[in-house]
Amino acid sequence: MHDALRRRSTPFPFLFYLLATMLGELIIFSSIWMDSGWLSLALLALSVMLISSKQISPFAWVLFFVMGCLVQTFTLKMLDPGKVEYVGYVSKGGTGRIEASNGRLLRGGEWIYLPQAVNIDLSDRKAVAFPGQIVWSAGRLRRSDTYPLLTIESEVEGCIDRFEIISLPGKHIAGLLSKYELDNTIAAAVFTGDRKHIEYELRRTISDLGIAHLFAVSGLHVGLMYLLVHSALSFLMVGRNSRIIASISLLFLYTLSTGPAISALRTFLMLLCYSIFRIIDYRQHPLNILGLSGMIIVIVQPSIVASISFQLSFFATAALLIFLPKIEKKSLIYQAFLVGAIAQMAIVPLSLTAFGTLSLVGIPLTILMVPMFVMPSYIGMISILVSDFLGIEVVSSFISGSLRTMSNIMGKVTASIGEAIPAMRFEAFPAYFISLLVLFLFFIAFWHLGHKP
Repeated sequence: MHDALRRRSTPFPFLFYLLATMLGELIIFSSIWMDSGWLSLALLALSVMLISSKQISPFAWVLFFVMGCLVQTFTLKMLDPGKVEYVGYVSKGGTGRIEASNGRLLRGGEWIYLPQAVNIDLSDRKAVAFPGQIVWSAGRLRRSDTYPLLTIESEVEGCIDRFEIISLPGKHIAGLLSKYELDNTIAAAVFTGDRKHIEYELRRTISDLGIAHLFAVSGLHVGLMYLLVHSALSFLMVGRNSRIIASISLLFLYTLSTGPAISALRTFLMLLCYSIFRIIDYRQHPLNILGLSGMIIVIVQPSIVASISFQLSFFATAALLIFLPKIEKKSLIYQAFLVGAIAQMAIVPLSLTAFGTLSLVGIPLTILMVPMFVMPSYIGMISILVSDFLGIEVVSSFISGSLRTMSNIMGKVTASIGEAIPAMRFEAFPAYFISLLVLFLFFIAFWHLGHKP
């Protein structure tokens, strides 16, 4: 078995293991939860296994495929709608709606262990909960076809701290946002990922323009935070290993304060794996690190494979890492364009089939708004955190006023662009056809760049 796992011709076997595990989980999910689609997934799994056989051992592929089937079978529970009570841990905080997991559900006088994630729509839409808290809720349970697969429409609920060190970052940042009147600004949404306070029409416009990833914490934001912290520690001449440990520790607190969002969690796990390998001086291919971090997520929470956010996040990241050797040889401006173009092209098939919309301005707006809005928002929010910690509230107040003004301007500009260039909407068949065409072009480019099987 050990020789079979080691026999490979690729520097990133864990990416193939991740695909095998995900396909196994998706087949069980579709057969249990949706009663359809499992046959096409089985044919897809067979095709992927045959293609992957030149990179990794077929035995290893099947081993991870079976593991995916087993973990999904043991954790996925079919529950009918109805009145329930629920107790679990808040895994993703927020305002009005939270996500909990590893809980117990009271149904028919019996407590059922429920490891899969559950959405809880709080009865108080202005209430806030934070990761690490224990939540109790009583309400009506309903099922969904997307992650989280279960939602409780709460009639009454309560939260208490269980691991205060985990909930503390989110509470502290929420308190600062309220103190400096930033909680309803776009700049705050960029930093924390909580968009509940932004007007619905503006949220919809942002989504239609294809720039929602800029207004919610994503891999870009977590990577930017890591870069800023790491650069600051380098400037202070902190040793390499100490710098890595300090950077990843601060990034852990920041990731918790953002929900944590799926894309932020994925990026944190990637950077954590990368940091561990750097400390022990063991080089790893970026795609191998992506596969390893993805394996951790899908094994801990198997039903997450049904999440469109998870799928978009990993597809976009994998595409960028695949084309990275070609991108890094270009000029800085060309790099910025290519990064936006590749990420958008990679998620077009998924976003089209899921939402039926396509934006023509997503790439140029991403390129323009990162330096003009995202980076200033991050630097401004970090400056507020530091100056408030040092007791220099005059500086914090001045910066918060600037961020409010910048957010108002950006909101108006975004709304104007949305009215001038609305998103293209497609029916199911055209959306499916365009998705297949984009996938075909993507694989041609993939083959041309030397990653052919």
